Amino acid sequence: MKKAIYGALLLGSTLLLSACSSGPSEKDVKALLEAQMEQMSAMLGDLGGESMSGMLKVEIHDVTLHGCEEERTDVYRCDVEVDATAPLVGRSVQRSEMLMAKAKDGWIQAQ
Repeated sequence: MKKAIYGALLLGSTLLLSACSSGPSEKDVKALLEAQMEQMSAMLGDLGGESMSGMLKVEIHDVTLHGCEEERTDVYRCDVEVDATAPLVGRSVQRSEMLMAKAKDGWIQAQ
């Protein structure tokens, strides 16, 4: 009985603390990556035409956020896993770190 109560308290506190986090969510990371891919596709379209843009399009299937740590005010270093399909490479899952900053209109990639 005590284990069940401690487990419930631990789960509740974990959920409460994660809800208070002001770092980016998986949805935020995916939106940022998709926006970057659209921007790159548009640039390639300007250089090589519509067919070039379509041939080199990257499709993001899933993003898993393994955690974020605040580096400085509103700037987070995030451990991200991305499942994507890229031309010539095919579908793969890559894990890397991203530095993201909170801006007025959402999240941007920071340096």
